[in-house]
Amino acid sequence: MYPLAQIIEKHQILGHFYADDTQLWVPFQLNDDSLTTALGRMEACIKEVRAWLMCNKLKLNDDKTQFLILKSPKCQQHFDHAKLMVGSSHISSSPKAKNLGVVFDSGLTFHDHISKIVSVGFYHLRCIASIKKYLPHESLAALVHAFVTSRIDFCNSILYGLPSIEITRLQTLQNQAARVLTNSTRRDHITPILRELHWLPVHQRIGYKMLTLAYRAVHNTIPAYLALPSRSNIRHTRSSTAPTLERRNAKKRSAGDRTFSVAAPCLWNALPVAVRVIHDLHQFQQSIKSI
Repeated sequence: MYPLAQIIEKHQILGHFYADDTQLWVPFQLNDDSLTTALGRMEACIKEVRAWLMCNKLKLNDDKTQFLILKSPKCQQHFDHAKLMVGSSHISSSPKAKNLGVVFDSGLTFHDHISKIVSVGFYHLRCIASIKKYLPHESLAALVHAFVTSRIDFCNSILYGLPSIEITRLQTLQNQAARVLTNSTRRDHITPILRELHWLPVHQRIGYKMLTLAYRAVHNTIPAYLALPSRSNIRHTRSSTAPTLERRNAKKRSAGDRTFSVAAPCLWNALPVAVRVIHDLHQFQQSIKSI
């Protein structure tokens, strides 16, 4: 994919490459002139990428291309007129697009993504509940994890900082999964049940994922685009031996504080020194579960 990377960089476009998917994005100001310039750069880049693919006996799926404009939920400006030319197809801006199994919306609220998880999760729970009397407990636990809790955990770090009303919807799904697994009723208090199963609540699972990624960033076992700069401690104190991450200032508090480069250092630096100096990943994960 190196020649494609050169083409994309030539047009000052950012991108990621996957097995059967290529993502391109470009920042622009919230005005029509900046949008027109950004669309022109994107169309020129796609045209050259398309030509390179054809020369190498590959095909770009024009009709499967999705085009999404990300903006603040508070932004009142609409870009419904925006269209992107891909081959012979005019792609209109979509209100949402699926990206590696995650439904992104234009305001990054992830409301539709959570709705999909909850809808599919409750469907599978109803199916599992109808057959659980025929299953041993180990098989029942495997089914609940495969079809429900794994969906709650999938890419859950992007949900960091969302309003509690959205996280509560996922928590309701997790609570029901715990009740199905333990044969509990709605009258039973859920906290002891989750503790018995050793399940963290949803908001803690999100923080757990963020801290795991921060640990990998500290120990340089993470992709380069997620790397976080370390902060050097000038004062020689007992805590100066613990790794500390440099926190970046967000330009937009509503969305900026949710970014990995801002949230991960904040969570990491708040950990006790004894946890930050742990060098074994499994031991580190066990320690943050008990905090």
